[in-house]
Amino acid sequence: MRRLIFSLPGVHCLLEVTRESPKARELGIWEEFRHLNIFFDGPYADWRSAMSASGGYDAPAILAKVLEATRAVVQGRAAYERDTVIFKERSYSHPLLAWLMYVASRSDCRLRVVDFGGALGSSYFQHRTAFAHLKELKWCVVEQPHFVKAGRTEFEDESLSFCDNLDEAIDRVQPDVVLLSGVLQYLENPRQFLEALLSKGVKFILIDRTMAQFDVAEAPFVQHVPGWIYSASYPVWFLNADELQDNFQKQGYRVLDRFQPAGTFGVVTPPPLQELKRWNVDASSKPQQCEWPYVGWFLEKQEI
Repeated sequence: MRRLIFSLPGVHCLLEVTRESPKARELGIWEEFRHLNIFFDGPYADWRSAMSASGGYDAPAILAKVLEATRAVVQGRAAYERDTVIFKERSYSHPLLAWLMYVASRSDCRLRVVDFGGALGSSYFQHRTAFAHLKELKWCVVEQPHFVKAGRTEFEDESLSFCDNLDEAIDRVQPDVVLLSGVLQYLENPRQFLEALLSKGVKFILIDRTMAQFDVAEAPFVQHVPGWIYSASYPVWFLNADELQDNFQKQGYRVLDRFQPAGTFGVVTPPPLQELKRWNVDASSKPQQCEWPYVGWFLEKQEI
């Protein structure tokens, strides 16, 4: 920074002239991007390393934010919420809705769902108006104990219930379908969990919003949530879609549909930084632009 002081009759000025270095500009771009966007660090050597570098899933701020958002939906101040972000206009996940309706059509217009990792009923509240014509709707969310306690206190009714144990939820609801929406990648051992779930023989499995890539080895990352949503970080897998599909087949399930839910995930270069590079301004080359679409599957247990 340079300072120039000059005087004229009746005028006194202090002029500061600065020239921001490319490195300083790059750091500024990253700071602003991370303040406004979800971003990922990694890959890490293993899940334990990613866990050590993050805050974990049970931060009190997460439940508080989910409670606030779900209350807004129930009270009619928002149409639905997802990941604690509230939306004023109703929107549906069309693949999810279509396959749940298909399940209901196979069950005499009745729908019984076990929603593993479903927060305080995010998918239920987002889509419940579309299920109003059904003869029966039973939706059981399986979550962490502190979520279950909050859900039972404020939101449980004849259709919506909460449970902290998958086996107990399956016994209680006798589901037509188990829903895994945006949850597999946040489990420490997702493939082992999936194998255990598929071994239970539930007729239909609906897997939505999964961070998975074909022909790329799975790897753990740390996901950082921007402060405007809530301040938290937690480990997450970028999964291998080929291995997941192999597990489906080994457990006797066939893929009725593989679909692409809305949204992307990955390690992203902020657009202003891309622009700097386009003009050959000196900036580091990492991380690269690596975004992938989510993957979803609808599975049916094959008859023996």
